[in-house]
Amino acid sequence: MRRKRVGALSAAAAVAAAVSLFAGTSPAQATDLPTFKVGIQLADAGGTSQFGAEQFTKNVKFGNSYSPWAGDANGYDPDAALIDLSTVPGDLLNQLDFRIGAQAMDGSGHYGPVQYTSWASEGGGDSPLVTDDNGYDPDKYRLFLDTRRWPSAATLVDFRLSISTVDKGRPSVPAVTPWASQGGGRSPLAVDVNSYDFDGIVLGLEVQ
Repeated sequence: MRRKRVGALSAAAAVAAAVSLFAGTSPAQATDLPTFKVGIQLADAGGTSQFGAEQFTKNVKFGNSYSPWAGDANGYDPDAALIDLSTVPGDLLNQLDFRIGAQAMDGSGHYGPVQYTSWASEGGGDSPLVTDDNGYDPDKYRLFLDTRRWPSAATLVDFRLSISTVDKGRPSVPAVTPWASQGGGRSPLAVDVNSYDFDGIVLGLEVQ
C-alpha cells in the first residue's frame, strides 16, 4: 500500500505535494469525514467459530482512549482477528489528527509494549509487531486511539485501517476496512498461513 509521508517533505516540496496529491480537493473535504471509534474482534478454529466480544475504543472526539481487552470465546490463543472502523454519520472529524495502536497480553500479566502507527498527518503507515513479552501466541489484545490537533498544511481526504496476523515472522495479507468516506465498517478476518495461533498483529493506517 502506498503511503504519503507528508512529515518528511521540505516546505517547498510540501506545497508541491499538496497540489499534486490533493488536486481538486477543498478544505471542506477535511471536515466532511466522520468521527469514529476503532474495534477489534478475535476468533478461534481458523476463524470459523468461537468469536469473542468485539471491543472498542471511545469516539475519537473524546481524546485518547483504549479498548477493553479482546479475546476469542475461550480467551486462549486466537486464530483470527478483524479491525472495525466504526464511523458516526453526521459527527464530523474536523481538524483532529490521530494514530492507532495495540497491546498484547498472554496468560496473566505477560504484557507486550503498546505499538502505534504513525499519525495520519505524517502519512500513516504500519505499526511495529504487536505481541506479548515473549513474542509467542498472545491470548488477548486491546486497541489504543490517540488524538491531537491537526498540525500539517496538508489536507486529509480519506483513510482506512488494516490488520495483519503474524506467525513465525510471516505476516498475513492485510485485512482492510472500507474507507471512512464510504462509512467505514469491519475488515475481513485476517489469518496467518496455517490459520492457527498467530504470534502477533500489525495495524495499518492508510491515508489519502
